[in-house]
Amino acid sequence: MTSYDIDVSIVCPNSLVKEGLSRILSEDCFKVRNSFQDAGPFLSEAPGHVFVRDGEIIVFEGSVADVERHISALRERLPNCRLVLLADSFNFDTMTSVFRAGADGYLVKDIECRSLVESLKLIACGEKVLPSQLVKHLPPSNGMASTDLNDGADLLATLSERELGTLRCLIMGYPNKVIAYRLDISEATVKVHVKAILRKLGVQNRTQAAIRAVNSGLGATATLSSIYSANDIVLDEDEDYLPDQRQIPA
Repeated sequence: MTSYDIDVSIVCPNSLVKEGLSRILSEDCFKVRNSFQDAGPFLSEAPGHVFVRDGEIIVFEGSVADVERHISALRERLPNCRLVLLADSFNFDTMTSVFRAGADGYLVKDIECRSLVESLKLIACGEKVLPSQLVKHLPPSNGMASTDLNDGADLLATLSERELGTLRCLIMGYPNKVIAYRLDISEATVKVHVKAILRKLGVQNRTQAAIRAVNSGLGATATLSSIYSANDIVLDEDEDYLPDQRQIPA
């Protein structure tokens, strides 16, 4: 690795915050290529518009106006970049909106500097990063007794081989198009299998089905980050997300 391995651009209307963030990132393995007050330069069609490299991270500071709209536009225009919102405070609805718009990360400013850097490194590797505050919004758990595992295994036994194959793909976070390709079936057939899986497992969406399957012993090597991948977040059937994160001074 060289001293500068990860390209990053910063969108922040506050010059002081922008300078501080640039300094934090430049002291690690990031090269701050651009910094702007808004996303306009990235969306401009004018000659000499900003060039964004594949895999480049664009960090939006929380005070940027219409950030969801900008993220959606950049996701369409720059599909290979990584888009991150560094929010002033945690807001579940905003987090949901930016991920549906195409964000790769949602961080909150009370994250520590080192944790911010490590989170952005994960995002640069293709991971999705969400704030630890999200844990407070998770439903209560009754624990996982052995009888629950047995019940889950019995439920899995009701699935056909093709449904099990589809469920394994859901665990990995694959969208319908990828599942259809891997199983050599049509997307319409995938939708039929997914509906059957949800009905047989008694769950409401794909994420719940994947978690139920892992808790029942199917795909035991799967990680939460794969279950809560972006492929699931952007689908209408899903409303849940999770991962890992930490904290940065405002």
